[in-house]
Amino acid sequence: MLSLLSNVLNTSSDGLFVCNIEGYPILYNEALLEMTNLSHAFINSYVIYDAVEMMAVPKTSAAIVLETKQACTTIIEYEHGKKCIVTATPYLDADNEILFVVSNLRDITEMNRLQKELEETQQIKDMYQKNLEQLRNEIGNQQHIIYQSKNMKQVMSLAERFAENDLPILLLGESGVGKDVLANFIHEQSKRKGPLIKINCGAIPDHLLESELFGYEKGAFTSASQAKKGLFEAAQDGTIFLDEIGDLPYSLQVKLLNVVQDYKIRRLGGTEMKEVNVRIITATNADIEGLVKQKAFRLDLYYRLNVLSIHIPPLRERKEDIPSFVFYYLRQFEQKYHIKKKVDNKVLQQFMAYGWPGNIRELKNLMERLYHLSEGTTITTDYLPENLLRHRSGLEKSEEWSEHDQHRTLKEAVTSFEQAYISRALSRSTSLQECASQLGISISSLVRKKRSFK
Repeated sequence: MLSLLSNVLNTSSDGLFVCNIEGYPILYNEALLEMTNLSHAFINSYVIYDAVEMMAVPKTSAAIVLETKQACTTIIEYEHGKKCIVTATPYLDADNEILFVVSNLRDITEMNRLQKELEETQQIKDMYQKNLEQLRNEIGNQQHIIYQSKNMKQVMSLAERFAENDLPILLLGESGVGKDVLANFIHEQSKRKGPLIKINCGAIPDHLLESELFGYEKGAFTSASQAKKGLFEAAQDGTIFLDEIGDLPYSLQVKLLNVVQDYKIRRLGGTEMKEVNVRIITATNADIEGLVKQKAFRLDLYYRLNVLSIHIPPLRERKEDIPSFVFYYLRQFEQKYHIKKKVDNKVLQQFMAYGWPGNIRELKNLMERLYHLSEGTTITTDYLPENLLRHRSGLEKSEEWSEHDQHRTLKEAVTSFEQAYISRALSRSTSLQECASQLGISISSLVRKKRSFK
């Protein structure tokens, strides 16, 4: 009869556990073992109180029932990641004493995962809607600055304040972060009525750059049949933006220093000094202080250009802005090519995990590529490049061995490594669930470890 009852219990997908008044097991099924990750030998060897004391299970509803004689329902998350609703019910005799307790376990892990995905999808939908309202009237403006992140709000606050004066501004940041767009914003916010003139100092040969910047007089060289204004004169009453200033030839740095100090220029082949009323904005992605130390860039010029400076963070440090850019560029392409498309949630998740070494420029180019590659109306991960698919959050390189490490105990070293590993995983994850899954631990374990960080 007992064997038949055991077989009947094993047909249930719910975990079932029956114990007596002392907490010893009477019956249980295979589903219980799977949900709790306990073995036959363990369950048969210990009472329920021992299981909790040995931390084999976080807690037990059956123990509460034995103390209170009342049914108890709770949610238990087990160490290996399963989460269950556990209902324990007492069976009483005629004298109102407990004969045994029946516990029913229902696995809600998958349900929680689906609920989390639903919540994340709703969050993304809400973000898209918010971006829609913000960008509806800005889609056609290539120079519009898109941001949601806190550090970019600080950048924009600085830019707005700096735009009110005429001091030189140095824009710092990696290639593709939008230094030229920020220069355009500063010019537009200023009171200057003249044009914004842009020039890339690294894109023009050295022997032509001087004449481009300062102009030349008739007969200054063989082909100079007539005088020509330089870009500083062309930018009169406006702003001149010198991009990649670190590539400016050393021989021209003295001339630029004179302009910054006196706001006067002399054309190539000329003798007359001309006054110019311009705002000078420079930008570089190079280590300009390193160039100064290498004697490749004049220290006095660096000081003059660096009166006000703004560092634009790379896209990997402002990931809140990624969905805004995705939506913005998608709308641009829809207006240009007249085909509406949407981005699958998993694509956006990959975008959020990726490091974007090419920053906004890389994101824009990839979005245009995906827009044209996708055959249907949805851009899915099937069209993502291999380098992006291969990217995984986590520790990108091991910590360097140092003198300090030599004086650590093994336990201290392991703890330090674990904290660094988890911290990096958290910084690259969009949710605790995602981080826990990547680390192969439960959320409760992740939270417990996170709280232990000093």
